[in-house]
Amino acid sequence: MTILLASGSKTRANILKNAKISFQVVEHGVDEEEAKISYSNLSPQDMAIKLSEIKAIKPSLKFTDSFVVGGDQVLELNSVLMNKATDMHEAKNQLLELQGKNHKLITSIAVAKNGAIVWKHSDIANITMRNLNEKQIDEYLNSIDKSILGCVGVYAIEQEGIKLLNKIEGDYFSILGLPLLPLTQFLWQNNILFYE
Repeated sequence: MTILLASGSKTRANILKNAKISFQVVEHGVDEEEAKISYSNLSPQDMAIKLSEIKAIKPSLKFTDSFVVGGDQVLELNSVLMNKATDMHEAKNQLLELQGKNHKLITSIAVAKNGAIVWKHSDIANITMRNLNEKQIDEYLNSIDKSILGCVGVYAIEQEGIKLLNKIEGDYFSILGLPLLPLTQFLWQNNILFYE
């Protein structure tokens, strides 16, 4: 049975590669911003779940009889969804807003087959950012690759972004964007993951 990862995230792909789980990457073809507008009435957690589901379902209609894994991650600050920064100016404003505060990083993954969700999982990590001044934030943004704009919260804990954080409560792989242990349990239970 083929496992398809419907995600352009290099981090998610690397997690599966490092676990030696055989998979192929496919495009999910979902306009995330449009979908967020369509589902704006949902809570941040329900939004993450819905987005992961549609990212899994859409390619599963084309790649029949494959298990398609879709994922999404959102950041919730004071019960409000924070979108990915579109540029470095917005990134700075987000970090200024997050500094010294606790926020929730909500990660959801779903597996679809032939247009139907067969499994899903969501996880919430509580993360506290350090008290940072404007100079520290500027230095951080000047030192990182601009691809960090693709990460919600403008940080990646496996990279330099860990320096911004004061406390983390949650699963490491979920924070990276792919709750690996629940996913591997699903794969084992469905005889998709095995040693030959």
